[in-house]
Amino acid sequence: MKKIAIIGAGYSGLACAKKLLEKEYTVTIFEEQDEIGGMARCISRNGYIIDKHYRHIFQSDTYMINLLNEMGLNQELQWLDTRMAYYSSEGLYEFGTPLSLLRYKPLNFIQKIKFGLSIINLKFIKNYKDIEKYSVKEWLVKRYGESIYNKVWEPLMNGKFQNEKEKVSMAWLWGKINLRSTNGTMKGEKLGYLMGSWKKLNDRLYSYLIENKCIIKLQEKVEKVYKSENKYIIETDKNKYEEFDEVVSTLPYNTMEKIFNDILDNNEIEKIKQMKYMSAKTLLINSKKSISPYYWINVGDNSIPFVGIIEHTNMVHKTNYNSENIIYISNYLDKNDEKYKMSAKELVELYLPYLKKINSKIDLNDIISAETFEEEYAQPVIKTNYSKDKLNNRLSSGVYIANMAQIYPEDRGMNYAIKLGYNIAELIN
Repeated sequence: MKKIAIIGAGYSGLACAKKLLEKEYTVTIFEEQDEIGGMARCISRNGYIIDKHYRHIFQSDTYMINLLNEMGLNQELQWLDTRMAYYSSEGLYEFGTPLSLLRYKPLNFIQKIKFGLSIINLKFIKNYKDIEKYSVKEWLVKRYGESIYNKVWEPLMNGKFQNEKEKVSMAWLWGKINLRSTNGTMKGEKLGYLMGSWKKLNDRLYSYLIENKCIIKLQEKVEKVYKSENKYIIETDKNKYEEFDEVVSTLPYNTMEKIFNDILDNNEIEKIKQMKYMSAKTLLINSKKSISPYYWINVGDNSIPFVGIIEHTNMVHKTNYNSENIIYISNYLDKNDEKYKMSAKELVELYLPYLKKINSKIDLNDIISAETFEEEYAQPVIKTNYSKDKLNNRLSSGVYIANMAQIYPEDRGMNYAIKLGYNIAELIN
């Protein structure tokens, strides 16, 4: 019976382990943190559990929906009404429905038609490889004009990718729009949320894996992987050395070079060095006041020092959270940006004047508590011709790769992490 190691206990690693156990392999998971779940980890506060980073799913997220069914959590997945808005230098506008587009004042009538067509036309493109050689800016400006790009898309791209924005492939935007489907209404869209937080799924998966004899080693960091004859040797910070027949790594590219250095070829090392990530900095606020009636506000004003406001309690009612408003302020940054190193107190002071532009009545006394959560390798920069730049799912050494940078052309997320984990498990025989 094959003995397989999985490095990392995010959803791709957990899904891979689940499938491998079903194939009756012996599986060991190494996880540096003290719990499983990766970026979907949660925290306990004030008598309830909440996600560290905002979370929801779409009706097209069938891998996640099916997994919830398998884990007996289908009754706790609820499809909830949400509304979206866009904040530009001209103010806050509802966005995301045909009617809201007609009311969006920063675009004139012709521009609104062109913007609507840009979304519709993306839905008709079936093969992402037809557009991956173009940057987002190049493709959109050529077809729909610079004014639409500058007024809508450029601020969003800037917020997500900053100085890397003009390198991002159109295939990335296609993946966000074309592969997503929701239960839309004239008022907004229904999004899925696991009531009680995604920790319920994490806990259920943990129990399932343990019951099926998976070995899960928490707080054990893998420091080196190399080969001895036909076996992989894994060395951890616990000074342990173990032999395995196969290894699956869910680690980001940037940490792979040191760990797998002895078994990477020159082409793989070069691809790893070329990979760029944006880091995520999330400020989680408990507030006495709501900021707006919207679940999601995309910030399209480059003078504002964050990219999104996600008001969780405009999706899940605040009675589930001691009647407090749960608000995430989202930011994507270079890890060397000073904001990435700021404390919650410093970010609240920095962000508050800009939050007041949306709701002038909110002030410091309304902030009950605030915490920050960081993910250094949150968003791979998907550059033009990315399919040629990413690593193969199996390295020359035989190690399998199941990290976020391998999720392409789909956009990273819980659903496609599960899909990737399943796909990798199918390759192992």
